[in-house]
Amino acid sequence: MKKEILSVILIVISMIAISQSATNFTCNDCKDNTHDLFTELDAGKIIVLCWVMPCGSCAGPTITTYNVVESYQTNYPNTVYMYLCDDYANTNCTSLTSWANGYNVTDPTFFSNAAIKMEDYGSPGMPKIVVLAGPDHVVLYSAVNSVNANLLQGAIDTALSSIGIPERENNLESISISPNPVNEISVLTCNLKKDTYAKIEIRNLEGRLSGTLFSGSLSQGENSLALNLSSYRPGVYFIRFDDGNRTKNLKVEIAH
Repeated sequence: MKKEILSVILIVISMIAISQSATNFTCNDCKDNTHDLFTELDAGKIIVLCWVMPCGSCAGPTITTYNVVESYQTNYPNTVYMYLCDDYANTNCTSLTSWANGYNVTDPTFFSNAAIKMEDYGSPGMPKIVVLAGPDHVVLYSAVNSVNANLLQGAIDTALSSIGIPERENNLESISISPNPVNEISVLTCNLKKDTYAKIEIRNLEGRLSGTLFSGSLSQGENSLALNLSSYRPGVYFIRFDDGNRTKNLKVEIAH
């Protein structure tokens, strides 16, 4: 039921915010490989377009987008792609790639080509992010200046369903963390449908990995894990739970 509600919400948001489908382009990427957008969408690819200046304010949302896309590569190989595009194709490929690599954004497909226009999807922004999928070339997500990781992930999940790839089973029935804000030790409680192997990471607001808090097997039912956060600087972070099928991000404030 939750999956159905999320899909409906995403579709409604798309219908309200975006009155058109994708606009085709045919051009070369920074490695001189040719791409025709509609051909790739027809073949079952899910394309996440991200335009950057590039600039410092672009970095955080770009890193978040990259991390969300990368989280699909194990279970959905050769399906979800991030295309990182210079906004007006006035930054060369070498500079664009160097900027991205400086933030550990290393594996998207890079473009500096005026054929890919962010104005085709409404107002420009730094960055601007859209999700495109399916033989109808629909736009499932559009954001400017910031990105919501959960909505972006939900849009990709909806895209996977729309092209006939079954959504991965959600083994996580509930998850919480307390206390929050936390001084030193916070307890993560999760309820699982079945035994699973999970990894719990702490990431900063830009999505960069700060550390791994747990990696191992968890049992069906309720699990409680004490997370020692005393070594991390005060601030706001994401605690990421990943069981190989799904990820869940919990925002936590560390206040020593």
